[in-house]
Amino acid sequence: MLMWGTVVAFLLSLAAVGPLREISPSWLQSGAELMAVISVFALVCFLESSSSNPDRGNSAS
Repeated sequence: MLMWGTVVAFLLSLAAVGPLREISPSWLQSGAELMAVISVFALVCFLESSSSNPDRGNSAS
């Protein structure tokens, strides 16, 4: 559920930064840019935590 919310937040922030840039206020643009960065970070964290690589914990050997 949280992952899908992150995807929606990312898509909405891209819409505010991209095609709707001319009509959106400056405070919304800076907030949308920040939301896009946070969303990408969260999505990468979700993907990393859901990967099922058994050798990942034995990298010190």
